[in-house]
Amino acid sequence: MIMLKAVFAAAACAMLPPVSAVAAAAEPGDYDVRLTRDLVYGRAGIEASRDRPRTRDLLLDVYRPVADGKPLANRPAVIMTFGGAFHRGSKREERFTEDGAQDSSMADYCRTFARSGYVCFSIEYRLTQEDPGLAKSIDEAKLVPKAVNLSPAALARIEIVRQRMGLPPLDDGSREQYWRSILGAADDLAMATGFVRSRARDFGIDADRIALGGFSAGAITALNTAYGIGAPVKAVFALSGGVSGYNLFETVQPGMPPALFFVAQNDLEGIQSGTRIAIAALTAKGIAAEAAWVPGFGHFYPMGAVSLGANVSRIPVETRILAFLEANLGASANE
Repeated sequence: MIMLKAVFAAAACAMLPPVSAVAAAAEPGDYDVRLTRDLVYGRAGIEASRDRPRTRDLLLDVYRPVADGKPLANRPAVIMTFGGAFHRGSKREERFTEDGAQDSSMADYCRTFARSGYVCFSIEYRLTQEDPGLAKSIDEAKLVPKAVNLSPAALARIEIVRQRMGLPPLDDGSREQYWRSILGAADDLAMATGFVRSRARDFGIDADRIALGGFSAGAITALNTAYGIGAPVKAVFALSGGVSGYNLFETVQPGMPPALFFVAQNDLEGIQSGTRIAIAALTAKGIAAEAAWVPGFGHFYPMGAVSLGANVSRIPVETRILAFLEANLGASANE
């Protein structure tokens, strides 16, 4: 924990101004929200290990801010990716509970962002059990070694999730599926980002003001998409997500977008260590990275939980994210 706090302190100095400086202007807003469900943003391969792999549609939900009965135009946007150990989760209302705490769903986050003037997209992506295929070959030098990602320590949490889902323990085949799901999720989010940018006018967004965010596996996916694949976005926030899949020390380049990281006080050790690695990889290339921790919680926490960050700031998770978005996507969403 001491090491984690030291990294957070160093990371907080890398971004000026800290989000706490604009937090007072970033409280959730009061726009109405218009929801459109299940738009197809692309197709991708599944059942890759079978003789005849196939593809399936990938879907997203759109939350648009509305004033006087009309959706706003030229708005900043957020694309959200759910968590669930690359095995479970939903782009809608699903919430997880553990140790008496419940997290917020992707729908909860998107409604909050849309009420504050951001167009928010919640996407689905291919999960391990679908046996995802990869659309292209990936340079192994850009990846964390597979043995590290698939080590017993790294897979311990996955085994717990599989047990809760009634799935058998990992074997050689399902380990490979899990590995491909990490990389495939980033491919899917990159595809969704391209889709959103290509239809910016239809969605009422500014294609040059897009942020990626997510929780746990979704946070890892946001980091992989922005800093591993290099999707053209302006900001990234990671709710309890670290490094897995892409080796950010090899892929991060100067000029990439700033990041905001959250880790809970009693979070999973892999999340804590992965966050330290991600922050180090970004700051080594001069990328602004700010970090906050969520006291009193384990891996799951609601967006209204207090977060502690730079300049002794003490604000809810949702408010800190809104302040970060406002600071890095240009104009205020509430203008």
